Amino acid sequence: MIVWGPGVVGNALLREIAKKPELELVGVLAYSPDKDGQDVGEYLGLPATGMRMTTDQESMITADADCVLFCPNMSARVDLDSETTNIACRILESGKSMVTSIGWWYPSFHSQALADKLEAACQKGGSCLHATGVNPGWLYERIVTTLTGATTRIAHIKVQELADTRTIASADMVGGLGYGQDLSQKPWIENAGDRAYSETLAATCAILGVKLDRIESEKKYFVAREDIKLIPTTVRKGTRSGVNLLYYAIVEGRRFITLEEIWYTDLRDLPEGLLPGDYYTITIEGEPVSVRCKFELLASVEKNIEFLPGDLTTPAYYATAIPIIQAIPIVCGAKPGIVYSNTFANYVPDLRDFKSPLIVR
Repeated sequence: MIVWGPGVVGNALLREIAKKPELELVGVLAYSPDKDGQDVGEYLGLPATGMRMTTDQESMITADADCVLFCPNMSARVDLDSETTNIACRILESGKSMVTSIGWWYPSFHSQALADKLEAACQKGGSCLHATGVNPGWLYERIVTTLTGATTRIAHIKVQELADTRTIASADMVGGLGYGQDLSQKPWIENAGDRAYSETLAATCAILGVKLDRIESEKKYFVAREDIKLIPTTVRKGTRSGVNLLYYAIVEGRRFITLEEIWYTDLRDLPEGLLPGDYYTITIEGEPVSVRCKFELLASVEKNIEFLPGDLTTPAYYATAIPIIQAIPIVCGAKPGIVYSNTFANYVPDLRDFKSPLIVR
């Protein structure tokens, strides 16, 4: 395995790969010059491994490996002619498969040319590409779609993600959310959200066999009532202190799926009826059965703790990394091309239209 980008997700990948003897780490591509040459274990605060990170992209593109776990900065552009897309295509053309959480969950939503370019790179190299993560990724394309298996008619699906961002230690992440900025400034999360959440909603509609009309969105923000001290910075009174994004998948002229992101630093900003914490809610209004689900991501349920001793990696980052790791045997064993998520069975308006790799006749 090669880990491309030892950031918050890449670090979680490295920690877990070190615990799985069936996975061999053969390279780590870093972007920061100060990481060049660092021992991977020492970088993570663990015993030295002898594996040193490099900033030499060419050496990693030509390296011998089965799979690249591709984790560039989430602010990276991943459209048709972007540097990130071109690098990904070179990796795929070199014969190495790729799993990523940066984008390409459903590239044809953005353009068929993008999907064709990625597919062509896979075919040239005999490799596979799969995009996953927690949200976008695992949450919608597997959990939500699986829960629709209890109903044959759906009126509406709503998913909410709540995150108490007071525990975020990454200055880049806090800055990306626009915390401490004037509301007139557009935060990075808007661009990332428009790309990623729109794409995962489109992918979910495709899995469910419904025709997407368009994606609509609303962006709302919370304002600090007083100075708020966070781990990497202080959010000044009157500046942005929280994010409330809503994305709607419009099907047959109505809101078929709603995704709401609520990232807060002040409990007073929570919408009425919602409890504090880090959790997800899923509501499927359907017939003959409707579904309501709430779940949390924790380091330990029995101990009710969010962090493991000596490890400040949030459960959300691990939940982004683990689906990447679990996809490795699939992308390394599938037919060359883009590999999309699927469930055994789920809601579709017409069962004759259900698509599955298991259906061969």
